[in-house]
Parts: sequence; C-alpha cells; structure tokens
Amino acid sequence: MLRFGLVAAFVAAFLSMDYASASTPSGKRVALVMGNSAYQHAVELPNPKNDAKLMSQTLRAAGFTVLDGENLDKAAMAAMVDQFTEIAYDADVAVVYYAGHGLQVDGRNYLVPIDAQLEKAAQLQTRTIPADKVIGALPPDPAVSIIILDACRDNPLARSLAKVLPASRSASMGVGLAPVQANGQSTGSGGLLIAYATDPGAVAYDGKGINSPYTAALARHLTTPGLEIQSALTRVRADVSEATGGAQRPWHNASLSREVFIGGDAPAETAKAAAEIKASTDAATDKTDVNWTVEQKLWEEASKRNTVAHYELYLQQYPNGNFATLAKLNLDQLKTVATAEVAAVAPAGEASASASQVRTAVAVPDDVKLTVGTPETETALNLDKSARIDLQLRLGALGHVTGGADGALGAKTRNAIGAWQRQNGLVETTYLTPQQHMFLVVQTDPMMPQIRAQYEAQKKAAAALSKAQARQKVVAQQRVKRQRPPTQDTLEGPVERRGGGMDPASAAFAGGLLGGALGGIIGNR
Repeated sequence: MLRFGLVAAFVAAFLSMDYASASTPSGKRVALVMGNSAYQHAVELPNPKNDAKLMSQTLRAAGFTVLDGENLDKAAMAAMVDQFTEIAYDADVAVVYYAGHGLQVDGRNYLVPIDAQLEKAAQLQTRTIPADKVIGALPPDPAVSIIILDACRDNPLARSLAKVLPASRSASMGVGLAPVQANGQSTGSGGLLIAYATDPGAVAYDGKGINSPYTAALARHLTTPGLEIQSALTRVRADVSEATGGAQRPWHNASLSREVFIGGDAPAETAKAAAEIKASTDAATDKTDVNWTVEQKLWEEASKRNTVAHYELYLQQYPNGNFATLAKLNLDQLKTVATAEVAAVAPAGEASASASQVRTAVAVPDDVKLTVGTPETETALNLDKSARIDLQLRLGALGHVTGGADGALGAKTRNAIGAWQRQNGLVETTYLTPQQHMFLVVQTDPMMPQIRAQYEAQKKAAAALSKAQARQKVVAQQRVKRQRPPTQDTLEGPVERRGGGMDPASAAFAGGLLGGALGGIIGNR
C-alpha cells in the first residue's frame, strides 16, 4: 500500500495539469503480440504462449486492436511484422510485445522463431528476426511507439551459435539482450519506449506459474487508468524484483515527448475523490513531494550499489517506505551470501557443503555475462603452469572433475570449464574470459586455503610414496644381483690374464684338438 503522503503527492500532480491534453489522445491504438514456446531445436518454454494470450487480453480490454500469434516460425513471424507495419502506419499509439527466445551478437538483438536452427554462423541472418526490423515496423512521429521484450531467458540456441561463430563475433556475443537506446528516436511530439523483462545482459525467469513474473506484473499495472506508462513500469520492476528475490530487475529506456496513459484517464469518481484529498492536504503537499523524491533517489542508489550498508541506510530513513519490503529481502539475501562465504572456509570433511553454498550464493555480474570465452580471450590471461594448476584446483573445489591438478588443460579440464559456465548461466564454450576467471576466483577464494592445504599435503604424500617406491626398486635390484650366478662380465678378468693361459672357451677347443690328436697317435700305434 502507498503511504498517504505519496497519494497526496500523486493527487497534486494529477490535478495541477491539464489532464486531457497531457494524456495520450484517444486515437488509433494497435498492438502486435507474439509468443513462442514450442521450439523445435531447443527445450520448449512453457510460458511465452500463455504470456502472449494474457497481454492480448489486457491490451484489447484497454481499447487496442491486437494482431497476435503464438508458436510462429520464421515465415509466420516475418509476415506478421509486415502486416503490422501496414496496420500501424497511421496509428497514434503502437505496442509490440514479444515473449520467447532472443539473443544478442555485436550489440544487435535477434528474436528467435520456433523453427530456428543455429548451427552455422550464416543462420543468424537467415533463421532469426532482427529486432531492428520490428523497430522499423513502428509508426513515425507523432505516434507513440512501445516495444516490450520478455525474451531474455536462458537460451541453448545462443550457446550452439557461439561455438560456430568466428572468434571475433563469438567474443561479442552476450547473455540476454543488448540495450537499445531510445534517445534520439523522437523528433516530434511522440516518441519511443523500449522495455525489457530484466536488465540488459541478464537472464529472466520463465516463472513457476502459468505466466512469467514480468508479464504477470505488466498485466497488473500497464493498463491501470490514470497511471502514466513509466510509473506503471516502475511498479512492474518493484513487483518482479520482489517476486524473484531481487534476482530479476526489469529495465526500460524512453524518449517520450509526452505522458502516455495506456489505460486511459482515471475514472471521474477517482478524480473527484482526489480533489477532496487535495483540499485537505495542500499544506503538506510540497513537503511530501520532496520527501518522495528523496526516498526514491535513496532507493535507486541502494538498489544500484546493492550493499548491506546502503540497504540499511534506506531502512533507517524509511523503515515503512514504499520499497521497505524489497530492501529487507535484498538485505537478507546479501547477509545469506556473507554467511555462506564464511562457512565456505570449513574443516576437512565439510568442503562439499561449502562448495554448494558458495556457488549458489554469488550472483554473476553483468560484465561477466557480456563476453563469450574463446581461445583468444583465455590466451590473454597468460596462465603459467602454477596458474593453470590453481584454475584446476578452483574448478575441483566446486565439484567439477578436471582429472587432477597437473597444469595441463586437457579434455577433462575443458569439460569442467564448460560445466562451470553452464552452471552459472554463461555461454558454454569451455574457454574462459578474464572476467569469467576473476569471477571464478571470487567464487572460490573462501575455500582455497583448505583446498591448497589439501593439495600440498597430497603432493608431499605422493613425493614420499614415489621416494619409497624408488628405494624399494633399488633394494630389489641389488637383491637380484646378489642372487645371480657369476658371468663373464662379473669375473675379475680373462683367464689368460689371471693365470697366464687361455680363456675357458679357447681352452676347451684346444683340449678337444689335443685329445683328438693324441687319440690318433695312440690308435696308429
């Protein structure tokens, strides 16, 4: 519930303007709604088709003419965009809503039809719909154009594409969608607003219910009578952040030249009630308005910094503020992370539990998500043998099998890197970027004293065992040598040198000849 002072501030703003001229005129209002769930070459998404149906119903109820479709292949999506281009050309307000898979490459966004197969680099151009084409379908000024993209889900098609793109392009392939700036898109009295289900470069949740958290919040707030669209999206952001424990934060960018009320003007009875409230609160209006602005700025700073100190400062100033519930949620999450990191430095025998706590507690920063790992990005790390051993120890600490910490980044270590990337929602290339390596270090640092101690102990034990085995081998060789009968090589010297005579073989031969000769002589006699 909003506080009384906030209501008063809103009412003051509500009544101080020429509401009829400031609100969006009741002209032609059209919408294109698309939802893709049944992907043929990726796991089916359960909610986009439901989200599209909900948005179609919501916009129709608000007076929009809606062109909608679900589970669209490339040809069907292109045809719908073309049809919408013609319908929307002379519209006063045009809305495009898309739910499904999307991806970004080189800072450009692409919407993914259900029949898209991204196994060749060229298929990015032939099997997807560029978001630029959708923006181009919107009407010119003075129309108001709105694009809403619930297309930032974890995308296996993006991962398969990253593996076949040239290194220069795969390195610029990010997670989620790239930001599109609406600034400069408006030259008249209209403008453009672009809204995302989550921050650019982040991944949104499909949701556990029949609708995604983002679209469910849009349906609640977007068409509220008398609520300006950017205020509605602020409420959507608060709802989604609270529903996801702060993990998903919707984002929008606008260059609107006038206020836009998708749900139309507030009902007459609401305006009358607002006038009565205003009459009794005029004296406090200015103070309340300033107070609300200060609270909003403080909350924005706390949300941006995302630290325990900033949230505690907000709650100290506004214990019952409009964002108090969300601040407490984020504060609890941060404290849970800190507890998990402390617990990660555990005695022997507790490493596996600590690893689980660490890898689920640390969130992936945006700069880690925006760059895809390639052999070139990993080469930039200049990992020597000790650094490669450290990398293998860190992966092993999180439960990924590397085949041993030997400093050789072979197939098993590559598979371990890929598994770690997949686990953290990164594009699975099996090669690290400097940002990913730094994030892995942050993830595992609390565990490393114990891991390194175990590694050194194992090295010492292995060295001692190797030394003992070498000693046993020498002893065994000496024993065999002592038991072996003497050979020519072991005698002190040739026979002729020892006794002045011939060696045994020559002596035997000579003896044979002598015996034969003597026998002959005797026989002749």
